[in-house]
Amino acid sequence: MDDLVEKALARWPNVPAIAGWLKLGTLGQWMLTGPVPEGLSITNQRILNFIARNYGCEADGRYFFQNGPQKAYVTLEYTPWIWRIYPLDGGALMLASHTGLVLWPKALLADESGRLLIETGLGIGLVHTADTPRLAEGLQEGQGEPGAGLAHTARWMVPEGDPDAVLSTHIRLRALKGEASGERQLCLPVQNCLSGQLAQQFHFEPNPSV
Repeated sequence: MDDLVEKALARWPNVPAIAGWLKLGTLGQWMLTGPVPEGLSITNQRILNFIARNYGCEADGRYFFQNGPQKAYVTLEYTPWIWRIYPLDGGALMLASHTGLVLWPKALLADESGRLLIETGLGIGLVHTADTPRLAEGLQEGQGEPGAGLAHTARWMVPEGDPDAVLSTHIRLRALKGEASGERQLCLPVQNCLSGQLAQQFHFEPNPSV
């Protein structure tokens, strides 16, 4: 969270929270809702990076954007995180959230529509449609135990230092606090999941209220 936001919270600690104002789409886009035209996307780069730095989650699974002293709960079109996958020099892959956080994948899932999702230390997220073919390239049958189904095998990397210096994107990349850097060869078996059960399975609230 930005220092200015923390100072605003300390100065005005009792500003009521709001809901039904901001929505996260399946492409990682932020959309305004409510009194403005439905689905109006935010495109200003400074605002996008400000939202990205101040996006968080409460213990009850409600995700929010801390807009200065006011908390705005976020409606989720599908998952609370959208993942981008970037190829690096040398063939390794780098995973980053729609908010620019670089981290390690923990598990790979596919829902009933064939959409790919990745679980990380932050939670569950949908793989951006533009990056699904890149992830599909690493899928192979029979990895691990005999009779095993599909699995994805690749080298993944969390760069040392500033990830944004390794690869510049429209959202500033930064390492997740406490995430170890380095390179790892990971084999992630594909687990089946149901879209309608994701919120309960991974403890998030798609339609939060105040």
